Amino acid sequence: MKLKIKRYLDVYGIQFKNNLVREAVYRTNFLTAVTVDLIWMGVEVSLFSILYANTQTIAGWSREQVYFFLGIFFSSDALFTILFQRNFWAFSDLVNKGELDILLTKPIHPLFLALSRSMNLTAVFNVILGLIISARYAGPAGFTGGWHWLEWGAWLIFGLYAALQMRFLFSIWIFWTDRSWAFSRLYYQFFAFATKPDTIYPKAIRYLILTALPFAFIGSVPARALLHGLSAYEYVGAAGVLISLTGINSILWKKGLGRYQSASS
Repeated sequence: MKLKIKRYLDVYGIQFKNNLVREAVYRTNFLTAVTVDLIWMGVEVSLFSILYANTQTIAGWSREQVYFFLGIFFSSDALFTILFQRNFWAFSDLVNKGELDILLTKPIHPLFLALSRSMNLTAVFNVILGLIISARYAGPAGFTGGWHWLEWGAWLIFGLYAALQMRFLFSIWIFWTDRSWAFSRLYYQFFAFATKPDTIYPKAIRYLILTALPFAFIGSVPARALLHGLSAYEYVGAAGVLISLTGINSILWKKGLGRYQSASS
């Protein structure tokens, strides 16, 4: 078991070094990516600044609490960008161009290789910026701080895992379709719901993003848990949703892999 874990860590270390070298070579790409992300963050912050210029609270969220939420959301989304985004962009090519054949011959799980080959290290700055925003508004928002910052980190991982499972769910259909661009566009349409606190949406949409398509798990649920706490029912429900989603993705991966193998045989 230890040797197997070490093998995966060694492979991941090699992938990280390769991506670090690539980022060092294409420095202009780093500056461009940081600039674009800063503009996007600025737009999100400006939107709420305009809204709170006309009201004190929105669906029970104060301005400071929303900014605290945005800090969590920015950091979680940046972690996903670092670790997985480029791999999902190339996911369809693995199937359509037969590149998955090479991964299937390796003594490492092919899905691990497929999702760890490329990293966008330029987004590291965004993780730090998200943490700074959360720290800036933590006190005014009602976050107690102290050792609870460890809890902040745990919820950040929770949001990252939710984003990974959701993105995978929208990408796996490439095994049954010629192109997955339509599903990718649909993913980003739904992803827009993750950029706002879930309580501001109508009941039907809120139920959707807390169950079948849990985009609220990326930032909104972690923010509510850190600021107000969750009920036992909400904790069980969140765990159940993610476990179910993981199981569904696992089944779809095996079914898709079987289809891919039969198609290439």
